[in-house]
Amino acid sequence: MRKFVAIVNEVERYRDLSEREKEQLVLSIVDHPYMDLRCDWAFKHVMKNTEILKMLLNDFLPEEIESVEPLPNEIDKLRPDDKNVIMDVLCHTADGTEFIVEMQRKKKQSFKNRMLYYGASMLHAQLKPREPYSSLKPVYVICFMDFKMHHETDQLVYRYALCEQGSGERYSDLLSIYFCELPRLQASSIEGLDPVQSWFYILANMRIFAGKPEEMGKRYAAIAQEARMPGPPEEEELTKYFRNMITEEEKLDMGTAYYEDGFIDGVEKGKAEGKAEGLAEGKAEGEAKARRETAAALLKMGLNAQAVAEATQLSLKEVLALQQN
Repeated sequence: MRKFVAIVNEVERYRDLSEREKEQLVLSIVDHPYMDLRCDWAFKHVMKNTEILKMLLNDFLPEEIESVEPLPNEIDKLRPDDKNVIMDVLCHTADGTEFIVEMQRKKKQSFKNRMLYYGASMLHAQLKPREPYSSLKPVYVICFMDFKMHHETDQLVYRYALCEQGSGERYSDLLSIYFCELPRLQASSIEGLDPVQSWFYILANMRIFAGKPEEMGKRYAAIAQEARMPGPPEEEELTKYFRNMITEEEKLDMGTAYYEDGFIDGVEKGKAEGKAEGLAEGKAEGEAKARRETAAALLKMGLNAQAVAEATQLSLKEVLALQQN
């Protein structure tokens, strides 16, 4: 407990909690039979099982995949000053087709650019000197996100590829990007869901299957086995999982992400003052939204309303309203 409370104290927004509340926070994370698969460390931990990874790819992609081989998740730099490219899961098939599979918990302003950069980096790394461009193999970027982005349609999976703008004619199948926005699935049970919907449900709700993994059925039993908590507190894997869970909030760029999603239309009108105003308003609303989300999470963890109000700098009235909802 002392070791985990010390990790809690590394996060500024939790330092003012009482020792008892910090211990409750620790227990709310580690006192579960299953890990939260929206945590990228836990997601990578489960996807080390290549049979699970292969099943996921076959459920989302049109091509039948017989086997996959994991690859190092950091690709080599071409120049010493190149940007690092480190992915959650990277694998390929026998014919050279490559797959990047990512879990993204929080919205970031540059998220779309990062996924495009990952895919382009993999294409760029395929060819050696004097190899023909015809040797290029397809790259798929599949990202699961615990948030919604702005789209003109409402669907579970958004598939992007290079195409001609007017006719929709495909330019190439070499780079495909899939966005799987977990909150878009509205389901209270896995029963009756198709394979894609089932993945959405499992990834979003793995932690609450406590004591009843049989709901997932035999097809997904291996996921439940791999997602079990990695042992007693002394084990290093549990410490890695806990640190990842407790520090995720510090990685937020919620203000600028909210601005990008909610105020971009006003910016596109071309008025500089409107852009500045939209950015300021978006950041302020984003910060408020982040505090409300943190408060809701702390309430679910069992902390009392007064402590949550003090930790998030929300009014007690706002926290009580969140508690009622």
